[in-house]
Amino acid sequence: MWWIFAALIGGSCLSVLLPAFAGGAWSPTKAEVMHSMLERARLMPGETLWDLGAGDGRFLVAALQRGAMVVGVEIDPVRWFICCLRCRGFKGQARVVRGNMFNISLEEADVVTFYLSQAAADRLRDKLEQELKQGARVVSYRRPIPGWRSSQIDEQNRVFVYVIGEHDPGETRECLE
Repeated sequence: MWWIFAALIGGSCLSVLLPAFAGGAWSPTKAEVMHSMLERARLMPGETLWDLGAGDGRFLVAALQRGAMVVGVEIDPVRWFICCLRCRGFKGQARVVRGNMFNISLEEADVVTFYLSQAAADRLRDKLEQELKQGARVVSYRRPIPGWRSSQIDEQNRVFVYVIGEHDPGETRECLE
């Protein structure tokens, strides 16, 4: 019986530590912010949204309800499973990948969203530049991408929007803490 308790404790620790080392500790995005991100992304029906660090999948479901195709990337096996459960009613429109976002190609993405640590946002910069097509949108909550100029900022919700090909380095605008 002790091994069940040990497995639960070990799984819980893994669920907290693994995402923290890969991209940031899990912190769900508020509904208001999520809707602002989707609105500012100009997500159109049929486009593909990739959510990096998909967490519990709420963001994926909100994008699905707007007619988008979605791909969630989640490293934590517990949250990955929850995402799969949340998206199970959207066969053919949703895919949830369990893995490290830095090891997965983003070439199919029309929109990429994330709420990660600043260190992860810094690391993502080169990957996004190399893999995303011209015109793809990158929408970040609370974390600006260093050296990129945002096309729009929701200062109230601290949402940064970038368009690939239009984010030439320049004077970076940031929200105040």
